[in-house]
Amino acid sequence: MASNQGVGGSSPSEGTASTQDTYESSAKPIPPEVLTAHVLSIGSELMLGHLTDTNATFLAQELAAIGVDLIHVTQVGDDRARITKSLRAALENADLIICTGGVGPTDDDLTREAISDVAGETPYIDPELLSTVERFFSGRGLVMPERNAKQAWLIPSAEVLLNPVGTAPGWCVRIGSAIILAMPGVPREMFRMWREQALPRIMPTLPQRIFSSVTFKTVGIGESAAEQLLHDLVALDNPVVATYAKDDGVHIRVTAASASAENALRMRENAATQVSTRLSRFIYADNAASLASVLIGQLRARAWTIGIVDVGGGGRLGSSLFAEPEAAGVVIGALASAGPFGDPDAAGDFALSAVERFSADLGVGVTVASTLESDGLYAAIITVSLSNKSNSFATETFTLRSNLAEIQRRAALNAADVIRRALMDLN
Repeated sequence: MASNQGVGGSSPSEGTASTQDTYESSAKPIPPEVLTAHVLSIGSELMLGHLTDTNATFLAQELAAIGVDLIHVTQVGDDRARITKSLRAALENADLIICTGGVGPTDDDLTREAISDVAGETPYIDPELLSTVERFFSGRGLVMPERNAKQAWLIPSAEVLLNPVGTAPGWCVRIGSAIILAMPGVPREMFRMWREQALPRIMPTLPQRIFSSVTFKTVGIGESAAEQLLHDLVALDNPVVATYAKDDGVHIRVTAASASAENALRMRENAATQVSTRLSRFIYADNAASLASVLIGQLRARAWTIGIVDVGGGGRLGSSLFAEPEAAGVVIGALASAGPFGDPDAAGDFALSAVERFSADLGVGVTVASTLESDGLYAAIITVSLSNKSNSFATETFTLRSNLAEIQRRAALNAADVIRRALMDLN
């Protein structure tokens, strides 16, 4: 997993916030007791480095949550023979093969052809599926191009995985005791198809058990540091405790599996309590809440308004707050100036000026002083200062070496964490 650096100090959290979900696989289990999976990411754009394989990351997390052992992730270009060879190799080692990409309408979309080769079956155009694809276009006032008829292909052993947000249906193909899933490469289409179409088909093949999960969202600590604090928990097989570096901090997911809901919940809570205790000062919300919404909630609870002056941070802090529905009446205004040459010593003055300019209860000054080193990399000093109507009362500085977009993202994250901790300290 990619590592995030920490974003400064911290103080005790307001409590243990988490998301929880429990679901059951009640069908008769099919051996083996633990299913193995192989993810096959298909597309020459992956091989050329034009796209990042976020689909494989998503699927790895999803499979871990349901107790499926992911043993391989393979990337292969748009070549029918290579895709076919990769599928055959995957079938030798895995019970579940998940393909993403290559199910579009063009000549280089070859996943269906490769699966047909492996299954020894000939594709045909399914009239009902063709009507579905045609309706997708007609609903947008368009006529379906002839080549999109390819997306209505089926083979006798394939079940259709419907795609309500795109033109590319998926396939679920059973070959012997193995299952091959073929889904679009477009993440928003694949994520939904996985959860609504694919997952319900594979859950009955899992051993009978109940999964109980909880997710913690943290800020102010990097992934490697979080994992170090949780090292003995991460080493457990059940429950699974996993860390994930995200744009809004580090997420920690705890998933327990058992034949009974009571035991799954007990196992999950035992591990979750340890996570909460060790990371309490970094935990800010559950998976349903953004960091920005948490800050707005803290401000609203105090009946405070906030104003921001941002020089060099790209306005990222202000835009994240404004994007929240609850921002009205709390986030009074934000002024952003192009950087990346903010004066680190001016952050306190900017915080005071934010209070005066916007008549806000809390002013935030953000400066990013960056020096271009080489190849688009900058050495940056990020300074965040907070002020009330009389004086600046908190200033923190962070250093970073990265590209400008990452520096701006981290400036907003650092600033949000400084605000969060300061508001908690005032309680």
